[in-house]
Amino acid sequence: MARLPIEWSSPTRIRMHARDYLAFAGCNYLGLGGHPVVIDALAQAARSMGISTTASRETTGNTLSHEGLERELAAFMGQEAAILGAEGYTANFMALQTLALTHRVAIIDAHAHRSLRHAATAAGLHVCEFEHLSARSARWLATQHADSGVVILTDSVFAADGAVAPLADLLAVLPPHRSTLLVDDCHGFCVLGRGGRGAVEAAGLTDPRVVITTTLAKGLGCYGGAVLGRRAFIDSVQQQAWVYRSSTPVPPALAEACRAAVRVLSQGDELVQRLRSNIQVMREVLFFTGLPMPPDGVPIFTFAVSDEARQQRVHELLLEAGVFAPLIEYPGGPAPRYFRVVVNAMHTHDEINTLGKHLLRALDVTRDQRPARRPRPPVEDAEMPDIRVLERAVMEQLG
Repeated sequence: MARLPIEWSSPTRIRMHARDYLAFAGCNYLGLGGHPVVIDALAQAARSMGISTTASRETTGNTLSHEGLERELAAFMGQEAAILGAEGYTANFMALQTLALTHRVAIIDAHAHRSLRHAATAAGLHVCEFEHLSARSARWLATQHADSGVVILTDSVFAADGAVAPLADLLAVLPPHRSTLLVDDCHGFCVLGRGGRGAVEAAGLTDPRVVITTTLAKGLGCYGGAVLGRRAFIDSVQQQAWVYRSSTPVPPALAEACRAAVRVLSQGDELVQRLRSNIQVMREVLFFTGLPMPPDGVPIFTFAVSDEARQQRVHELLLEAGVFAPLIEYPGGPAPRYFRVVVNAMHTHDEINTLGKHLLRALDVTRDQRPARRPRPPVEDAEMPDIRVLERAVMEQLG
């Protein structure tokens, strides 16, 4: 997939080549990247604090905005403390540079984000890979290396297939001593858990051996990264992680934007509930097309369509209809190239139904074969029915 020539964007629209498209892309799961309160906080802070601290936080680059965000983020996610990084990728480096002082072996999910593998390798840990989502595979490796200090590394929600890691099961297989479960919650934060508090909260984990890393650039709609956990560990990150100590932090204005976004979430779960409602509508859409669905509660829908030529044609037909559903190349997906469709809290049900109508038409035009076990509603004319009409047709077929 070539770089997109995006000229303008909102949570649900993009403009390319002077044409607007209804977009189902990216990771702005709650639409906070376009929230007026968040944008106002950014603008006001930029006027008063400038663009950059121009120095690391442990020299002259610390601000009350950074410290306030750390406190508020930790409180929201139910953790003792947090420390900011430049962005989500480097948050994993911060955590693993610190864990490498006491752990010698990293056991990593085979589909985990590359930043986890890169961070563990750079920190000097011996890296072993366990089967995707398999706590049994992780247990076998953890048992082999129990005396070396083990950290299990996993995404919470996998960006390429929408799978949700079995966090409680992975925690249960940790050796009793010198062991940690590091959860990269970049795609679970603001999506899973009570009010969007993340995958660790959703799994009910309160074990002190759990460390969370996350980005502030996806569900929160801003920029930056963070490591969260017990205060003693976060204090150690501050003292020992050189990727933190030697880098310029998130600009203060962006820290203030993040604080505003966290306040929006803290004041109520309306956006999270809207996201979850949209996820259910999208699941209904995919049911009628016969395409695969991720676990319930996840806004990431990935699928491949037959052979590559048909897949490309489906993509082109959607673009002709004014709908942008990304066709990407990214590790861990169902095929070398695949669709990654994302709904967010700002989409309306009608917009999601519009995607469904045009996707069904594109599949029909390209004569894509879908599983026979799912009934296929009739499409008799060029005016595509909405999803509710499709549902009635299917029920009639089922008797």
